[in-house]
Amino acid sequence: APSAENFNISMKLSLVGIGAVLRSEDGYAKIVSLVPGGPAAKDGRLKPNDKIEAVAQGDGPFQEAVGMKLDRLVQLIRGDKGTTVRLKVVPADATAQPLVVSLVRDEIKLTDQEARAKLITVPQPGGRSARVGVITLPSFYADLKGAGDAKSTTRDVQKLVAKLETDGIDGLILDLRHNGGGSLSEAVALTRVFINEGPVVQVKDTRGFTRVLRTPALESDVSYAGPMLVLTSHASASASEILAAALQDYGRAVIAGDKSTFGKGTVQSVVELDQYLPAAMQAYKPGSLKLTIQKFYRVSGGSTQNRGVVPDIRMPAVADYMDVTETSIKNALPYDEVEPVRYARLDTVTPVLPQLMKGSQDRVAASPEFAYIREDVERHRKQQADKAVSLNEAKRRSEKKADEDRIKKRKAERAARKPPKFPETEITLASIEGAPAPAVASSTGTKAGASSGEDDENKDPSAPDAYLDEAARIVADWVALLPKRGQAASRPKLESDASLVP
Repeated sequence: APSAENFNISMKLSLVGIGAVLRSEDGYAKIVSLVPGGPAAKDGRLKPNDKIEAVAQGDGPFQEAVGMKLDRLVQLIRGDKGTTVRLKVVPADATAQPLVVSLVRDEIKLTDQEARAKLITVPQPGGRSARVGVITLPSFYADLKGAGDAKSTTRDVQKLVAKLETDGIDGLILDLRHNGGGSLSEAVALTRVFINEGPVVQVKDTRGFTRVLRTPALESDVSYAGPMLVLTSHASASASEILAAALQDYGRAVIAGDKSTFGKGTVQSVVELDQYLPAAMQAYKPGSLKLTIQKFYRVSGGSTQNRGVVPDIRMPAVADYMDVTETSIKNALPYDEVEPVRYARLDTVTPVLPQLMKGSQDRVAASPEFAYIREDVERHRKQQADKAVSLNEAKRRSEKKADEDRIKKRKAERAARKPPKFPETEITLASIEGAPAPAVASSTGTKAGASSGEDDENKDPSAPDAYLDEAARIVADWVALLPKRGQAASRPKLESDASLVP
């Protein structure tokens, strides 16, 4: 089933295909970009903005692709390693003739979906500065059938943490804003890097039986014990909510971001229906059923279902007023609670949280970038309240021009203001291992294939990441509150520093 195949791809961070990123446009599948090193890039004939008109397997007949759903087309282009796919293509250059491109499928590494890091320097009063590490984690991946050095989120993050600590970071940000989940075992294992041993999440099944998942022993003792902030959004879901909730319950990290995370606190299982058919009908493929079989609960007892994880420090966001979370889904399971479990609360956050909140609130209130976000919130709320859409062409053109003028005005204001950009150094897994950082394709569109993404085409490249910048300033404030600089790297001792809950 396509959903099962996409899940396996997201776990292994690899697929077999041609290495092209596609997007649907006017009934055609348009090539957005090519993955460097993939079959399409090596061949050299396919270009961005070319349109795929038809597809054929090997020497077989062409199948019309115009008007075909993008997911279906991607399935046709993907296949077994070493097999051939032919594409009938309309070049972006209007003067060029249509062409047929024959490509041999190969394995494509989705390195743009790996954990990655950067080191940013945040100026502080008195001429000092805080070195803040940022680990961006798009998903919790793990090659479930692999062995040895198979893909693992926890192993990759440990490598990045070790590199950042070698570079002398004072604090750490874990960016989960676009993390929709993935491997539960990786989320539980990764928690071990930040809290040492302890329970992470409770899982309740359909019989009402609840089991507790605890941090496992890791291959490496790499861990991080300094100031830490987890950046979340409404797109942070499932396994990412489990990690954020555990770090919040332990008092290990400040959670900052949107009003709440997505609120997906359930586990689904895909059941293939052909296994229930008589032997004589095994060739018939009736499809699959996706069933909800379990529910997640925090160590403190509350569910992540429906409510998600509420941040300690909230930043304004348009998504707060959009139907983009579990609560907007029809018949979503309700929030409930189970008995909490005993866990050693580190509580490194409580002593500093009031000061961190006050500093952040003052900055957000004075920030021109967050002023833009508040304007966008108000405009969205008015649009939601207005149930009528004008059919008058002049009015619609006027509205479109007003939107364009607003974007231009903001660009001009940014250019005049020249907002300072924090110095930063990018760190990839490849660079840690001594290899040059690989060029990767954008996740926009659908890789032939990977997964669909958000269209960034109209985003203002001059716009700073206001949320990440503010998160870095919060961590810098925390570093400034430490009695002495070196304390940021000290390792917490559960036995002496922690309080037992409940």
